[in-house]
Amino acid sequence: DQYYNTLNFYQKPQSKNKKPIIFLTYSGKVYNLPNETNLNQKHSNSIGIISPKNNEGIYLPGGSFYPSLDNSLNLFECTINSPKSYIMVTSGNVISNNINKSQKDESKTVVYQTPFPTDEITIVGGKYVEYSKQYEGVTFNLYTYDSTNQAETYLNSSIEYYKIYTKLFGDYPFSSFSIVKNFFATGFGMPGYTLLSGKLLAMPWVTLSPGSLAHEFVHNWWGNSVYVDYNGGNWCEALTTFSANYYYNIATGNKSGAIDWRKKALMSIDALPQEKNYPVKDFQYQKDMDDAVIGYQKGAFIFYEVMKLIGENNFFEALKSFSKDFRGKHAYWSDLINEFSKFAPKELINNNKLANIINDWISSTEEPKVSLKNVTASKNKIDFVIEKSDDLTITIPVLFYNSNGFDIVYYTISNKYNKLEYSSNVEINKVVVDPNYESLRKLYNWEKPFSFNQTLGAEPIIVSPGESSPNYKFAQEFYKEMQQSEYKCSMKKASELTENDINNNSLILLGTIKDNSLIKQLSENFPEQFKINGDNFDFSGKSAPIKESIMMINTDHPKNPKHFTTIIYFDNLPNFDPIKRLFHYQSYSMVLLSLTKPGRPLFSIEIFPTTKSKIELVKDLK
Repeated sequence: DQYYNTLNFYQKPQSKNKKPIIFLTYSGKVYNLPNETNLNQKHSNSIGIISPKNNEGIYLPGGSFYPSLDNSLNLFECTINSPKSYIMVTSGNVISNNINKSQKDESKTVVYQTPFPTDEITIVGGKYVEYSKQYEGVTFNLYTYDSTNQAETYLNSSIEYYKIYTKLFGDYPFSSFSIVKNFFATGFGMPGYTLLSGKLLAMPWVTLSPGSLAHEFVHNWWGNSVYVDYNGGNWCEALTTFSANYYYNIATGNKSGAIDWRKKALMSIDALPQEKNYPVKDFQYQKDMDDAVIGYQKGAFIFYEVMKLIGENNFFEALKSFSKDFRGKHAYWSDLINEFSKFAPKELINNNKLANIINDWISSTEEPKVSLKNVTASKNKIDFVIEKSDDLTITIPVLFYNSNGFDIVYYTISNKYNKLEYSSNVEINKVVVDPNYESLRKLYNWEKPFSFNQTLGAEPIIVSPGESSPNYKFAQEFYKEMQQSEYKCSMKKASELTENDINNNSLILLGTIKDNSLIKQLSENFPEQFKINGDNFDFSGKSAPIKESIMMINTDHPKNPKHFTTIIYFDNLPNFDPIKRLFHYQSYSMVLLSLTKPGRPLFSIEIFPTTKSKIELVKDLK
């Protein structure tokens, strides 16, 4: 009753041997405002909206405009009547598109038909400007509310994704791929198109970075043609994240980007609050960023471990077979595991070894802690032990340095105690275990650059300026938003903070050196490349006015190395939005953002804890 003015249905009589057909007719206004996001959420959503406002449009998700059943796969034919000025997009192939002329106004009718069963369809529409390109019989579209000079960039990037991923996964499942601008914050992938917020599309350096637009494109295979039964566990976000956020770096030769993804994934997993931790097999969908760490990042790293085990070629041959065999069907973790087993080396198939390894990983809430021990050198042979805190199987690289460089050997280990050896024709002077974060394992403190997510997960005290400061109101709003986002924290003014508070807690310090004494104290430890100079931030020979910037730095705790410190430096902000932006940089040690020029950070740098010993993973044999 809330959404529809009328609802009628009737059943068409059928013969005894045919299933009944039920017809529903209904009408009414649909205007359900998108929900607001908090600091721990990326996207907004609506149960359905047809907006009458300029530069807004139509968003009707599955179930909002047709009766929907959970986990039901169907063929859809969707006929949409709309004003001529609107472009309407949904999943499937366009089988007709006609202009209807009448005495009052011109309208048009477009008919879409899905090529194979799908779980649901969503209709979006608006007064779009359309850009298109063809490649190998596939149409690539961009729909925006206003003209843009980025159309070629987005269309060419889509074609690049097509070239990469059809080689890896097989035929593209649809006849087109469309990038559609939305009027509220979304990053959704639907069969044959993606719905992205206008703010995101305005920043191609973000949208075209690994894992943004590429992620939505890869969903055309995983989740939008091979479907997920969420009650059976969501494997597709992990596989999509592996394919787009991580492997895109490999496919394009971006070695440093691949290392950076692995490192930040391991850091995020490590910083996950224990009460928010659960097995990957139980992940269904992303309610907040903690869920994303499990279902996206840890799940993706498990696929990386699988690829190392069975080999890169075998891995992608298995995915081609998986895509072909399950197109238009629901698939489960067990189906993926079976597919990998078909292409795995024989020694991993015997006694269900590979299946047991993967099942152990997706059922675990832990990651093994690894240490290098008992390294001895005799003549041209190195004997050593790798100890592991549990029986989860990992493939771990060991680097053997000599005067000419190094050799790298990958050892697959399952036991807690692993006695290993390496032979060489040259003298080895150093042994290093996994320096580039290639194994799903716990990190040592000296491996982890300080980051915002470390502090957020440590139940910090938010330290605010005094009430006389113009920055106090933003500190109050920050505390309120943190609570609403379900972060565990408390707040005190800098003048109220005790020695006991400082010694026993992680800290988030807000304000400036003028209104927060702890910030002034810790500013002496800022990196050499970054200084506060009067009314400016100075960084690497450049300068930015403090009044036009916001800075976040994660650094050593003033008293206790077991705790973390984050400084958010701002002075009399115009609104709270710049602070919200910082939550997109949770894996960063330090970031400086402009308030007047949205875009890439003005400056960023990694800051590692001060340490002399790395004995857990490094052995010098000199």
